[in-house]
Amino acid sequence: MKITSIVSWIVTVLVGVVVYYTAPLDVSPKFPIYLSLTCMAVSAWATNILPATIIAAILTFAYILTGTASPKVVFSPWGTVMPWLTFAAVNIGLAMERTNLAKRMALHCLRLTGGTFHGLMIGYALAGIALVLILPSVMGRLVICCAMAVGMIEALNIDAKSRMSSAIIMMAFFAASGTISMFLHSSDSFIWAFGILFKDSSVVVDWWEYLREGTLIAVIYYVLSMLLVYVVKGREKIEFGSEFSTFIKESFDKLGPMSVKEKKLLVISIAVILAFMTQTLTGLNPAFIFCGLTMLCYFPGIDILKEEDVRKLNITIMVFVTGCMSIGSVGDVVGANTWVVKELMPMLQSLGYEGATIAAYVFGVLVNFLLTPLGAMAAFTPSFAELGAAMQVNPMPAFLAFHWGLDQFVFPYEAVYFLYIFVTGKVLLRHIAGALLIRMALCGLLLAVVGIPYWKLIGLM
Repeated sequence: MKITSIVSWIVTVLVGVVVYYTAPLDVSPKFPIYLSLTCMAVSAWATNILPATIIAAILTFAYILTGTASPKVVFSPWGTVMPWLTFAAVNIGLAMERTNLAKRMALHCLRLTGGTFHGLMIGYALAGIALVLILPSVMGRLVICCAMAVGMIEALNIDAKSRMSSAIIMMAFFAASGTISMFLHSSDSFIWAFGILFKDSSVVVDWWEYLREGTLIAVIYYVLSMLLVYVVKGREKIEFGSEFSTFIKESFDKLGPMSVKEKKLLVISIAVILAFMTQTLTGLNPAFIFCGLTMLCYFPGIDILKEEDVRKLNITIMVFVTGCMSIGSVGDVVGANTWVVKELMPMLQSLGYEGATIAAYVFGVLVNFLLTPLGAMAAFTPSFAELGAAMQVNPMPAFLAFHWGLDQFVFPYEAVYFLYIFVTGKVLLRHIAGALLIRMALCGLLLAVVGIPYWKLIGLM
């Protein structure tokens, strides 16, 4: 075992011990052990001493074995829509990979915008919007966008250590992840989170309602993100010229004409979008419709996916997802969520709801250094619900601000899909860190200058 690994294990154990003996005792009898186990898991995720999925599994078992919560509570996330949305997203992502439908759509967007750097940025921006409509998985979108970016860098003989290479990879990253809050189905975790946020109220957030409340600001955020590739590029210049056209042509030649399977998958994808858009008319839960429609890929006569594809699915991600969600469900029964609100309430009330919304964004940025975005949403979404009830306001603005805070990254470990771009070997942290810090500041400014006034205008605040 390496020295760094030994140190990481020691730090993780010490974190648990220190937290256990310093945790407040007036919350609940099980609160110290809950906080200790959770902080140990966070430390283990941050130091990568074990695979992320294994850490999530150990955490759920530890909650049960220590008596922190019953198996019914710990495994309750399996009874929600979230793990099954994840399963559906993995399947639809595999179907997109098998048929190349998403890649074909993205290539069409790139071809429409010409062979300049400006055109390439616009092409990726359009591709991101096209992909988010048919593929709710951030990771699925990123795999497709990065594959094209890497192919382009290699085809154009761009130095992998150059700013230009980093800029093209960041186009792919922003196109895939910058749309995460654009629509209700842009992120599978959104649907689950809104269910928790409004579980004790009559509020229902459907596709159209979210379009009114969140999409406008999300579009502005997306545009700002895409424009930051110019900061990454710096003063480097390149003329893609005929090489770009050759890359596009060769990519289309490899795909060949649009297949019957692609057309079938396109119909299924459109049906998924329509399910979300017609929820108020049908009264059916679009998330489960999405899951059901995805399974059609295996049906005879459709045959997009086959039995052997099931064995290739990365369904361990479901264990990771539910493990992260158990932090929130267990925290609820041990009083952690109520405690967070109680501790923060005096400060937030002194700020007013506008100030509290800005504070929620800052909180999201800070929490992201400790928890994955999914883990943070699972842990703190119930607290925002309680905060809204305590302040007698709609918790949506503060929750969205918190979510945008979670979308700000600086270090690779902060999110799996952010870490993925470094696997390409075509991007350097020193090239992109400045742009990401600027985005962090701009997002906070966007929230204060556009978000809050807009929510007041539509009566949400």
